[in-house]
Amino acid sequence: MVMPKLSMPRLGVKRVIGVDVDLGALQDAGRGYWTWVGLLTVFLIMGGVSWAMILTTGGSVLAMRDSTPWGLWFTNYMYYVGLSAGGLAVYASVHLFGAKQFAPLSRLAVLQAGVLVMLALLGIITDMEQPWRAVNFLISPNMSSPFVYTGSAANIYMVICFVDLWILITGKGGHKLAERMTLIALPVAIYLHTTTAFVLSLNKSRELWHTAMMVPIFLTSATASGVALLLLFAYLLQRLTKIRFKSSMFRSLATFLASVMIIDLFLLGVEVLSVFWPTSAKPGHVLRLSEFLIGRYAFAFLPVLILGVTAFVLLARRSTRHKPPVQITAAILYVVAVFFKRYSLMSMGFSINTIGQSQPIYFPSPVEVFLALGILALGLLLVTVAAKVLPLEVPEDEHALESGVAS
Repeated sequence: MVMPKLSMPRLGVKRVIGVDVDLGALQDAGRGYWTWVGLLTVFLIMGGVSWAMILTTGGSVLAMRDSTPWGLWFTNYMYYVGLSAGGLAVYASVHLFGAKQFAPLSRLAVLQAGVLVMLALLGIITDMEQPWRAVNFLISPNMSSPFVYTGSAANIYMVICFVDLWILITGKGGHKLAERMTLIALPVAIYLHTTTAFVLSLNKSRELWHTAMMVPIFLTSATASGVALLLLFAYLLQRLTKIRFKSSMFRSLATFLASVMIIDLFLLGVEVLSVFWPTSAKPGHVLRLSEFLIGRYAFAFLPVLILGVTAFVLLARRSTRHKPPVQITAAILYVVAVFFKRYSLMSMGFSINTIGQSQPIYFPSPVEVFLALGILALGLLLVTVAAKVLPLEVPEDEHALESGVAS
């Protein structure tokens, strides 16, 4: 009787829950790779020290006060949740719209989404002076608070992303299961991004937040910045590994990015126009938005417009859109622009309080900055190591199968 041959991982590869982890690839990493890992480790340690200071000394080391109860942690929560949208948008387009040119990015896209949502949740946990009280969120949630819905959605979405990544890598369940996971993840992602925007838009007492435009603006900027980050990660993956993507895929990704960019900029322009239009202007709205266009917060809001428009112009020309330096520059500009947008959104509700008094400008304290950098370093470290040890390259035969399922 002939026994069937068992699939065994090659030398240097450890199989963990069905995933081949190539630890041997770390031995081949160059000096630049380990220098980058060492730098991220330093920032990670600094972030840990900053969190320890918060746990031991309380909120005295933070710049947040009664006038600005939400700080850099909430800016980053909105930012990371938004960035996670791009990965899913690209991955979902493979199964739902037959965009087979994006199939090679499927594993990287899902990894990006899962790690970013994890970072968003870490921002909430590390902001708590007594994080063990987070259990009260489950025991006695305040159902009128939008944080209940966006927080629970973030946890569920993170689990879905990592389970989906495991399915894509191991092939368990085949492409049918992967497609079903996409159909589950997409509405959960939309729900997550919508409820995150609701945290702002359902605050009736805060000028500039209480607008129905907040949800679509949040979704478009989230998708655009997420696609831009995915494009950057794809180039980084080529640099760190032997994986190579077709130039046509990057061109399609840049075209997709430019399309979402112009919608995002259009919605933002419409919102600004409606605030200042003479027959629709409300004094409170005009006063507050003026702070961001020509006032104290112009340093944060004007880069949103300048960097955003510049990024779109770079990708708008078909003759230069295919060039990697143009794509990378535009992607970096928009990722930075959306961070400033998130900071501006957070600040808009607190720049002037509910009785019309101007409040001091919020600048994060060094402890907040190093804590945020530590969380960011953790995410980059996870992606950097994953790029080396995980099988993120999608085999050519799977490209054809995924496009066949999508069509």
